[in-house]
Amino acid sequence: MNLHLDRQSTTSRRWIPLPFALAVLLLGAAAILAGPAARLWDFSQVKAPLPLVKPLGALDEATLLPYRVIERQALDATVIDALGTDQYLNWLLEDTSVPPTDPLRFVQLFITYDTGGHNLVPHTPDECRLGAGYQPAQAHENIEVSVPRLANLSPSIPVRVCTFMKTAVFHKEQTSVVYTFYTNGRFTCTRNGVRLLINDPAQKHAFFSKVEVSFPRATREQTVRGAAKLFDQLLPTLLRDHYPNFSAAEEAARKGA
Repeated sequence: MNLHLDRQSTTSRRWIPLPFALAVLLLGAAAILAGPAARLWDFSQVKAPLPLVKPLGALDEATLLPYRVIERQALDATVIDALGTDQYLNWLLEDTSVPPTDPLRFVQLFITYDTGGHNLVPHTPDECRLGAGYQPAQAHENIEVSVPRLANLSPSIPVRVCTFMKTAVFHKEQTSVVYTFYTNGRFTCTRNGVRLLINDPAQKHAFFSKVEVSFPRATREQTVRGAAKLFDQLLPTLLRDHYPNFSAAEEAARKGA
């Protein structure tokens, strides 16, 4: 009797449960296919860079009229290092088409450009302003603004609106910022939107540019209106003269593969 039980115990130990065997087979198949699949879809997050066609600082000022440049502001080396790119434009503009007392008369324009790299993470006012001592004055908002001069691409673009407050002993400062990203040939207004576009495994290249505006004397609603006007004047020039042709670069990469 004991011998019979021992034989049964030995047999049961040699038997591999069916679920375990299936799991081993699936893992083995996945390991075999992982290499070819990764090569097929090119899941590497490192993308080929696409340099600007023309530096941002070489923007033709005549294309901005009725805005005129009254100050070109250079960033400190530490700020450039934090941004991760030295491709930027930081200008103070004056809208000569409105009265001198109009809150939209003066506008701060800040543009950055980054390309290639690995898991690019754009800097946004949402976090950067907090580091400068500001606090959100109200909830950030993603909206669409009309850009008639880009009608062939899109009649409107997504923008993000942020309003901040800084409080000192005898002073309160409130400012609103509107920004959008142009990423791999498309507009988006969130960091996650940028990540989704630049990490698309079917695409070989990656770039993004943030275009940010603020009006020191304007309310949130006025800032949105002023940003829409400036974007309509500015973005066609950026797309035509400065940003690379993403579709053409991707097509060339596919033909050369």
